[in-house]
Amino acid sequence: MTSLNPQFLLRTPRLRSAIKSTVSAVNTPLAKMRARRAFAAAPRPMKLEIGGLLPRDGWVITNVNATTRNYLDCTSTWPVEDAAASYIFSDNVIEHIPLAAGRAMLAEAHRVLQPGGVIRLVTPDIKKHVELYLAGSASTQTDVAKEYRDMGLVVEHSIDLIRIPIGSFGHHEGYVYDFDVLEQELKRAGFHSVVQCEMGESEHEALKGIDFRLAQEGAQIVVEATR
Repeated sequence: MTSLNPQFLLRTPRLRSAIKSTVSAVNTPLAKMRARRAFAAAPRPMKLEIGGLLPRDGWVITNVNATTRNYLDCTSTWPVEDAAASYIFSDNVIEHIPLAAGRAMLAEAHRVLQPGGVIRLVTPDIKKHVELYLAGSASTQTDVAKEYRDMGLVVEHSIDLIRIPIGSFGHHEGYVYDFDVLEQELKRAGFHSVVQCEMGESEHEALKGIDFRLAQEGAQIVVEATR
């Protein structure tokens, strides 16, 4: 009998999904417990990252992926007391969830931040993508187009620069933003002083240099708002 190549099995979508589901089922309860412990142990006010992938000194990093250390569903009530955080950072999370869930996330962020605390959001900027589309075929030679090609995505026509931020990465199941929409939603949640920032830049020392999508600056929007 011919044995199956393990690498082939891992490339099989159905098997990969089954493995991910199994790992998630085992890890999630433990990760929820670790998150509660991390929240309890963190000095007040804490710095909290939603959807983080890598450790960051002085921050509590959370996610919902199958192997996360600290599990936090940002669309439900967070197991953290009011005014517990000084900073919240979330990079490419809010576009993955529907509008109502995004509003729940922003409401919880507002509750958990202390007065004067700041949230920093990074998400694909639909207005920038529309501008690239309207620029015509020349936009297929921009740094944004190159970055998407480097991800293995097809960019043949300017329309792809509209299709990708909406139809790829699961964003079609969430909600997409430009500055005006983010500003309205943040103010709806109770935030004020909503400002657009350059990638990697901030008036707040704790938020400087924490962005990691520098190559995607032409496709992303960075917004900060104050509690």
